Amino acid sequence: MNSTVQKTIYANVLLAYPLDQEFTYCFNEDQPIKIGSIAEVSFRNKNYLGVVISISNQTPIKNKKIKSIQKISNYFLSKKNIKFLEWVSSYNLIPRGLVLRMILPKSEGYFIKDDDSKNSQDLLSPKYLKLNETQSKARAKIERIFLQNDYSTILLDGMPGSGKTEVYFDLIAKNISSKKQSLILFPEVSLTNEFIKRVEERFGCAPDIWHSKITPTKKRKIIKRVISGKSQILIGARSALFLPFKNLGLLIVDEEHDSSYKQEEKGIYNARDMAVVRASIEKFLIILVSATPSLETLYNINQKKYTHIKLENKFSHTPEPKIKIINMKNVKLKKNNWVSEDLKKTMELKLAKKEQSLLFINKRGFAPMIICKSCGHKFTCKNCSSYLVEHLKDNKLLCHHCGYKLNSFKMKCPSCGNTDDSFIDYGAGIEKIYNEISRELPSAKICLFSSDHIQSNEDLSKKVEQIYNNEFDIIIGTQLITKGYHFPHLTLVGVIDADMTLKGGDLRAAEKTYQMLYQVAGRSGRGDIPGDVYLQSYFPENETIQDLQKMDRDNFYVKELNIRKKANLPPVAKMAAIIVSGRNLNEVHESCLNLSRSSPNIDNVDIYGPAPAPLSRLKGRHRQRFLIHEKKGRKIQKIIQHWLSKVPQTSGVNITIDIDPQNFT
Repeated sequence: MNSTVQKTIYANVLLAYPLDQEFTYCFNEDQPIKIGSIAEVSFRNKNYLGVVISISNQTPIKNKKIKSIQKISNYFLSKKNIKFLEWVSSYNLIPRGLVLRMILPKSEGYFIKDDDSKNSQDLLSPKYLKLNETQSKARAKIERIFLQNDYSTILLDGMPGSGKTEVYFDLIAKNISSKKQSLILFPEVSLTNEFIKRVEERFGCAPDIWHSKITPTKKRKIIKRVISGKSQILIGARSALFLPFKNLGLLIVDEEHDSSYKQEEKGIYNARDMAVVRASIEKFLIILVSATPSLETLYNINQKKYTHIKLENKFSHTPEPKIKIINMKNVKLKKNNWVSEDLKKTMELKLAKKEQSLLFINKRGFAPMIICKSCGHKFTCKNCSSYLVEHLKDNKLLCHHCGYKLNSFKMKCPSCGNTDDSFIDYGAGIEKIYNEISRELPSAKICLFSSDHIQSNEDLSKKVEQIYNNEFDIIIGTQLITKGYHFPHLTLVGVIDADMTLKGGDLRAAEKTYQMLYQVAGRSGRGDIPGDVYLQSYFPENETIQDLQKMDRDNFYVKELNIRKKANLPPVAKMAAIIVSGRNLNEVHESCLNLSRSSPNIDNVDIYGPAPAPLSRLKGRHRQRFLIHEKKGRKIQKIIQHWLSKVPQTSGVNITIDIDPQNFT
């Protein structure tokens, strides 16, 4: 009896685990495996997904017992997928295994047989809304650019209401007809049911949705559809960028300026920038969309790396809103009042005309700080170096960083023991403004619009529909309200403390403030009636506030970029942060001392720190930060890698690297 002896082959497998190292596993030569194959393997007595990086007939030199690959999927990562993985790891100094975990979220979907009956997606493409002349020209120009290049990054720029979405919808329709997949990225808070309905109405079928709150069962189904090519339109938050699409042909990054594209923990990266990299590696069109582009994107346009296409006018013929600055230095407010009489009188007029008003304040809760009247103690989080915010809705003092809570009915000062309700609520949040307006305009129907008062996507959709249908007279909202909503009856926007975010040491403070206020101003006058915007400011002479009043966006950007150039600040130069954290403060200090002793001495490279991080304590961990400022635009990663290689690792202390940091406050 003849028996065929199967030959053992060896594969180096990168695990979806936060390590750079590959591990060797064996398999039989008749198993369908190749470089890029997705496999399931055992590691440290647990099963993990991995990807085959290399294959060899040679027995490994070390004579160790080599485990077998347990499962091999029919699906695999392409060479371009793996190249993207390597690039993201190298640029952001993230372990390759952590990037792979983003690409292959834990799922059984890779090993389940196809069920074609439920996976087909017959998308339709009717001209749901006819493009105007400006939109048609923009779409035609984008198509010409892409026909001439196998890859392009294009900024689609236009004021709120200019019809940017319809332009890229037309491009998605063309991409579908070419049998390719389309991905639309959104900041997670902007992923609304309203937008999903627009896509469904435009294309005749529901798109796939990907974000942090979808269930594991849904994730399994979506991953199968993505990797098999059956998902033709996927709308997702930043993590959707890493999904292993079979044939991605178009990538849209909407609200590209939004800072929530930056992931700040568990592998720090900017999804907008990594999206551009993926498009350049895999050779497809990427469109960055914004009414207030990031300075980085505009700098790349100046450097001829990106193409700028601008929609000059609003889709409707309503003129831009008129902006009035209220100088709060000259305003005497009554006790417990934050809204000026000028703004209140205008709200009364709008109320009489059945038009809506929006009051915007970028502070959640009732009051951002509670102080003991007896001793002056400020209530802070036990886990973080941040003030507890008072929330009347839940009768709680809440930390917005870790979720720590105190019952505001049973408060006791930890410093002097005071319990007699002698506590001052300092400053104003959205709930305090609500109380004031409810007192002053009792007949008005008022809606609170913040993440604390909206519990789900369904709740969000219901509130948006009610506002759209004019069921509320006044909306009081935080930054959540700035995210592209179209409310045709809203004709007045009032901004409380417009210069709040200009304070502090954030190099991007002016840019972020201008973007936020420009976006919120754009909510006013989107229907047939012209809108008004009132900015309450204690620093009305500030250039950012002045530029906003003139709606002179381009002038603001030119001035801001010149300031950055003169100071050799991003995007002209490079910056990176090294965050040293641990539960033991002495161990953190010791690690910082070791880093300081080994810090590089290179021309045009400044090292600042160590200094306490913006949050010197977060979720129970002490945090110190170094800031590296490389003024010549050289590769900052090599400097950091060489520096860290000379410093011994300390158990219990984490060293995290943030390339191109967004937050400096």
